[in-house]
Amino acid sequence: MRSFFIFGIFAAVFGLLVMPFDRPQAESATPAAVSPNIVISGFFGGGGNAADSPFSHDYVELFNRGSEPVSLNGWSTQYASATGTNWLVTPLSDVTLQPGQYYLIQYAGGNFSGSTPSLPTPDRIAPTVTVNGNTFIPNLSATTGKLAVVNSTAQLPADPCPTSGSIVDLVGYGANASCFETERAAAPSGTTAGSRNDGGCRDTDNNLTDFTIEPPTPRNTQSPTTSCNLGGILQAGGQASPNVVTPGGNTLLTVTVIPATTPPSTGITVVGDLTSIGGSQNQSFFDDGTNGDQTAGDNVFSYLAVVPAGSPGGARTVGAVAADAQARSVSVTINLSVNAPLPDEDPLIFGNPSNATPDINNPNNYLMQKPQYSLSYNRSKATANWVAWRLDSTWIGTADRQDDFRPDTTLPAGWYQVQDADYSGSGYDRGHMCPSGDRTRSVADNSATFLMTNMVPQLGANNQGAWNDFEIYLRSLASSGNEIYIISGVHGNIGTIAQGRVVVPQYTWKVVLILPNGSNDLQRVSKATRAFGIIVPNFPPLNQGSPWRNFRVTVDAVEVMTGHDFFSAIPRNTQEIIERRRDRQ
Repeated sequence: MRSFFIFGIFAAVFGLLVMPFDRPQAESATPAAVSPNIVISGFFGGGGNAADSPFSHDYVELFNRGSEPVSLNGWSTQYASATGTNWLVTPLSDVTLQPGQYYLIQYAGGNFSGSTPSLPTPDRIAPTVTVNGNTFIPNLSATTGKLAVVNSTAQLPADPCPTSGSIVDLVGYGANASCFETERAAAPSGTTAGSRNDGGCRDTDNNLTDFTIEPPTPRNTQSPTTSCNLGGILQAGGQASPNVVTPGGNTLLTVTVIPATTPPSTGITVVGDLTSIGGSQNQSFFDDGTNGDQTAGDNVFSYLAVVPAGSPGGARTVGAVAADAQARSVSVTINLSVNAPLPDEDPLIFGNPSNATPDINNPNNYLMQKPQYSLSYNRSKATANWVAWRLDSTWIGTADRQDDFRPDTTLPAGWYQVQDADYSGSGYDRGHMCPSGDRTRSVADNSATFLMTNMVPQLGANNQGAWNDFEIYLRSLASSGNEIYIISGVHGNIGTIAQGRVVVPQYTWKVVLILPNGSNDLQRVSKATRAFGIIVPNFPPLNQGSPWRNFRVTVDAVEVMTGHDFFSAIPRNTQEIIERRRDRQ
């Protein structure tokens, strides 16, 4: 870019910032691997809800389908509402569950819990939890929700469908569950429960076929055991990491195989159909330490797949078959999503200002594309370099502000995921790059703006002052028949928060290009097209009441400061004119 002008850049930027500014003339589905032992074998959410409730309390039943005892010490069950992100933790007791043995957890009961039949003696009564100052015993939805068995007591990430490796088994039930294995289990009711088939032995990594909705029959550690006799069965489960991929990016597809023991499996192979993501119909997976495989010979078969650039967004399904030389086989389904801009909504049609790429080997200029916006992520700073989005009146609706600040679990494995709590007590706002107010067409759209990859540490006088006022101004233009291409970002380093993990920028900036509503946007840009920027200091003293126009600059000025090249797809002679023009409106 312009790195050879370092002294000139900062001299020019300093001059721009101290001189007077212009004054106004005016649903995911994430399969967990097949569990070799502990599974959720039953769940019921209608306890005590009505006078005819079959039982007084909600419950979750666990089962050891394996061949070895398993200690539950340090494990937990965790429940979240159908589309929720707050996983309520119930630590399990220090019990060793024998093969074929059940374990019963009692949750809250409804208004009729005192007059309806009690559960069999529970092995664990869920303790109270505290959320937003309210203390209560968790209760399950009777019709739709999410449950996980976790091999720790650490709360799962605040995500509608977390991908934590600590999840041992997961069930999503009912029409609205945002996380499940392959397909959602059917919806139970106030008088029916979800029961795992074959006494709890069935685990094909598909909630729909693994569970039957029937009258509840809760079992505890004192109930008769059930033998699964899995020794002659080949088992397998698959996953993608990450399970949300940007076009042009990589995802590691893995199939974990549990060999049969009677007779022992030999010659295990895994072959996948990758046509849904632009790959081969008969792609071999590897367990030899190559092609993305981490450890040779551990029965985790892997393939590092590339999703082609230009792939449309949406859900994808990859099928695979594991087989052994004893003629046993098992089919596996791997679900993932391609995150790409919606049709005619690519905010980078005028160019990628830093040439960001979806390559994990480019960690400080890593391209992440979402239906709502695209961004260049900087792993070393734990913020975006820039975020780009397109705004017109179709994006502005009636969805409420979600305020569900949460980590972005689509970051590559091993990268730190910034937490909401990382900003607590820092003295800085969680400053949106793409504003919540620009994405109110749906709850999902608004929620996407609360991912922490869309946040930077922003001085309150900045975020709540000129920055906010400029956002409001741009939305007024969108509501008046215009479409605006917006790129927002950060520059500089004046310290860190979150124990050194997150860099505080010295300045925040925006550049905008404004067109009347229409089509063929790239072709419609002319020398008269309005384009300009703002640069706002992110350090005191800063007058929160200063109008945004006090910080207005040319696009060229933002390029000088950042080294980015905006609107590079526009013909050079037109680009130069609109980028150097000083805006007066």
